[in-house]
Amino acid sequence: MTSRTFDDPRPFQKQVIAALNDSQLRANLGHATSTIRNKRAKVVAELDDWEALRDHGAYIKDLAQSQLPELIRMVETNVTKAGGHVHYAKDGAEANAIAISLTKSYGAKSVVKIKSMATQEIELNKAFEEAGLEAYETDLAELIVQLGDDLPSHILVPAIHKNRAQIREIFIENMGKSGVPAPEGLTDSPKELAAAARSHLRARFLESKVAVSGGNFLVAETGSIVIVESEGNGRMCLTLPETLISVVGIDKIVPDWDSLDVFLQLLPRSSTGERMNPYTSVFTGVTPGDGPKNFHLILLDNGRSDALKDPVGREVLRCIRCSACLNVCPVYERAGGHSYGSTYPGPIGAVLVPQIRRGALGKLEKSLPYASSLCGACYEVCPVKIDIPKLLVELRSQNVDSARNDGDVSGEKLLMEGVYTAFNNPRLFVAFLDLARKGASLVGKRRINIAPPPLSAWTKARSLPIPNGVSFRDWMKEYHPEQIVKATKKKNSALSAKSAVNGLRQIAKFGLHLERDIAKQSRKFVATNHSNENQSVAPLSDRRTDGEAIDSFIAPIEAIVGSNFTKPTEPTTDYRRSGSLSHEETIELFIDRIIDYKATITRCSEGDLPTAIEELLTKNGTSSLVAAQDLNPSWLSRETLKIVTFDNSISNDRLDEIDSVVTSTAVAVATSGTIILDGSQGQGRRAISLIVDHHIAVVFEDQIVEVLPEATKRIDRYAPQTWISGPSATSDIELERVEGVHGPRKLDVVVVKRG
Repeated sequence: MTSRTFDDPRPFQKQVIAALNDSQLRANLGHATSTIRNKRAKVVAELDDWEALRDHGAYIKDLAQSQLPELIRMVETNVTKAGGHVHYAKDGAEANAIAISLTKSYGAKSVVKIKSMATQEIELNKAFEEAGLEAYETDLAELIVQLGDDLPSHILVPAIHKNRAQIREIFIENMGKSGVPAPEGLTDSPKELAAAARSHLRARFLESKVAVSGGNFLVAETGSIVIVESEGNGRMCLTLPETLISVVGIDKIVPDWDSLDVFLQLLPRSSTGERMNPYTSVFTGVTPGDGPKNFHLILLDNGRSDALKDPVGREVLRCIRCSACLNVCPVYERAGGHSYGSTYPGPIGAVLVPQIRRGALGKLEKSLPYASSLCGACYEVCPVKIDIPKLLVELRSQNVDSARNDGDVSGEKLLMEGVYTAFNNPRLFVAFLDLARKGASLVGKRRINIAPPPLSAWTKARSLPIPNGVSFRDWMKEYHPEQIVKATKKKNSALSAKSAVNGLRQIAKFGLHLERDIAKQSRKFVATNHSNENQSVAPLSDRRTDGEAIDSFIAPIEAIVGSNFTKPTEPTTDYRRSGSLSHEETIELFIDRIIDYKATITRCSEGDLPTAIEELLTKNGTSSLVAAQDLNPSWLSRETLKIVTFDNSISNDRLDEIDSVVTSTAVAVATSGTIILDGSQGQGRRAISLIVDHHIAVVFEDQIVEVLPEATKRIDRYAPQTWISGPSATSDIELERVEGVHGPRKLDVVVVKRG
């Protein structure tokens, strides 16, 4: 299976032409972005503390940057303590080499992959291919792109540019080349297409020895990786293979566990327009008896430390890859993702790519900051308040400064010099206007659609109005000659032609240099306000140095942070950390929210719980049931329940044959309709609530809290966790939601009143 990469060096203005001429692409993009925008607006409006969450998200990210060397050392300490291994990659080549070496060392010839922007950025799939290894994408949209020998065009939904008919053809033609073929008679129904992907990948999940992931967040305090997804393919990769390799950028590190209170409210609402994604996985190192036996974390720099050097540009490293800016951008909606020529499209790509490729800026990278109307919509929706328009202007200014320093002569500069010359000579100015009028009259057009270079760059996308047949000067001479005589005799009554020209010349000079001067003052102001002569980064934990690798990796980051950063100021307005509803109102809200995610609810007393479970199993047609070894035996004590298999690390193949699973729950969150499993009593291994197709989760009323911060305080933060909000689902095919992709197709939640 070949792996395409973004290797077109042409500037954005060249690459966008094909997209602008593709009506189907523009229709797909228009439908998708408007749908996601509307969903996001609805769920954001539910939170009265949204702006406070945004402020704290920005603050936490800035705090992490100011303490990054310390946080990296904390990650290394805590991951190693939990049985994992940490590797350091200064660039993509080093990260790829480490991943390839690890994969081969475990005797694997292929890996299964979770959707990961970091691995796309470093072109890991291509590196694997060149090393004789196969990397199989398991996210539905990424699978579509890979099977179609295509490139992703969106951060959230990479196959957004494909419609269902195109996806069907890709599956029929290519699935059989790399595994289970598409079923006979496959239609373009999203439900059938999702089922085909499930069938195609299930055997690969069960057989793979090695998986590769990225990470949405990396919590320094515990060494935990957080991965947010919807389909269950992520859980499959994180749980079933013997070895897991996670490639995580240093910009994904957050200081502590409390940071998740903020980001797990911001990210789902900003990305998928959901209160919480169906699945969130949190894991720390290796957990004996649950999940991979080997865990390797590759910490990736790849230009991120270079971005830290820029006092203005470093703001881009706050990005949590939600894609909200893409969905509101008028340029992206018309241009599509491929026009940006990189893994990161849209407004965030226009600022992120030039920042992390600062040492190798080609025509593409230099053109991206101009792929924007500067309307400001991207800043308004950014969950971590990245001022993308400000960064775009700053990058444009840097491009201009660089070109001037290199002595480059652009068409724009020549044009402006020509305008200056014309404005400085009244006769030349009048002659130019006369020529334009006469030329227009000869071709008989009312507007100018074609002009000679460099004006041709303007008229390719715009037309110019024809100058009026009579100039203002000629009109005054004919109709008001006496006014001209008076103006000439009266020295101080009006501006002379010479002074007018001088005025215009000064305006022209001002316009040419204004942007550069503002940018210089801005950089001077920011640099002054980020001086760190008398401050030092507060220690977060006992320092630990483990060999030359970590020291070599951190040294340049320490030099940057030590001389350029101060601790940011914490926001004065706090987000909500405790509930305000009554106990019964909280329960009702939880039920309402989880039903909204297509789960079913049963309410009963503790004494009636066995009957409720039995009825759900009967309704499902269950003939085999698995439960954790330490599940409360009274829940399954009825005589008719003779179908119980207790999980004692039974094989994954055996789990795949079982109909239903029953688990307890650690805590549930009302505002998002989420149940959380942390491996405590009655929950068992992560695999049993993943592979089995029907999940019955028991939640006691006193386990339900209103808001997320209340829930995180009840969880064993070092335990492997699974956060569940409805059955597994995808919206990757024309944004039509389909339940049951790789995880359970059906989720029954039993809400139990104690006593």
